[in-house]
Amino acid sequence: MLNMSDCFHNGFAVHDIHAARESLGQSLGVAWSPVRTFDPLPFWTPEAGDHEIVVHACYSREGPVHLELCQGSSPFYDPAATPDSRHVGFWTEDLAGRAAALQAQNWQVLAAGASPEAGYGLICYLTPAAGGLVIELVSTDLRPVIAEWLTADS
Repeated sequence: MLNMSDCFHNGFAVHDIHAARESLGQSLGVAWSPVRTFDPLPFWTPEAGDHEIVVHACYSREGPVHLELCQGSSPFYDPAATPDSRHVGFWTEDLAGRAAALQAQNWQVLAAGASPEAGYGLICYLTPAAGGLVIELVSTDLRPVIAEWLTADS
């Protein structure tokens, strides 16, 4: 079972991360971490298997639940697609175990940082059978990286 106290971000796919930062920053009154580019980012989907993509991302500095903006080269990050990468992110110490527990409850893996055989890597996106929600399990191994990113100079 997921614990809402482990929720740390709400992620949104955008077409143009810089325009979204400016518009949403003004509208919502938030400041942003620097945009980081992950090129290449190891990625796995049931349709394409293991491959690499490019993702640009940033977080709102305000929290404790942050906003995350993502612009990516994969169809998974297409804001016009359903489901896309709009998601709620949860920390987990046992990503593979948590993913398996959700799959036992009929959740489907949409994408991950590695294949199922490799334990899904450091991130794993899942959706329930009823749809309407995407969650991202994030390994607590990334907690120091995210903490540094949130305080980095733009």
